[in-house]
This record gives sequence, structure tokens and C-alpha cells, in this order.
Amino acid sequence: MLKEMAPTVPIHLAGGLEDGSIGTDVTRILEALEAVDKEALLLSDIGSATMNAELAIDMYEGDKDVQFYDGPIVESAFVAAVSSGNGMELEQIMEQLKQDT
Repeated sequence: MLKEMAPTVPIHLAGGLEDGSIGTDVTRILEALEAVDKEALLLSDIGSATMNAELAIDMYEGDKDVQFYDGPIVESAFVAAVSSGNGMELEQIMEQLKQDT
């Protein structure tokens, strides 16, 4: 659905473990951060994913602007993707998320 609403916005998924089971791996999050061009917004769905997202941000040594938003993941992903597709900068998207979710 996000790709249909915001086809120009790159979306990197980092959920799941290497064996295909559910969970979140900090290494996969860091790999996703390396794959983005200049900035990234991390979203998570539950406590352990939130903990791993925050840990990945702490461990990240790159030069990209990385932000984390802790809110309802479906609504947040939709607002962020559409806002980014409409040209909003990351800081503006964070403000929009705080207003809309």
C-alpha cells in the first residue's frame, strides 16, 4: 500500500530474523540504515522492536540523519511515506507525525 501511495519514496524493511521467524535484529536495522541515501526514519511495532531500533541508532556510526518515531506503525508509515513523497523534509515529517498519530 505504501509503494502505491508514495512510489518515489524508498522504503527499507528490517523486520524479521534471518531464519524467517518473527523478531527484530539490530544488524538488519543497521544494514537498512546503510542502504539509505541521506536520512532515515525508523518505525517499530512493539516493545522489543522499539528497543532494537533505539539500540541500532545508538550503534550507528554513519553520517546520515536518523530519527525514530514511536507511534502506531501503520498510521505512522502512511503519514511518513506520503509526506516524504510530497517533498517534506525529515524534521517536518516528525512534526507531522506528532500531530497526526
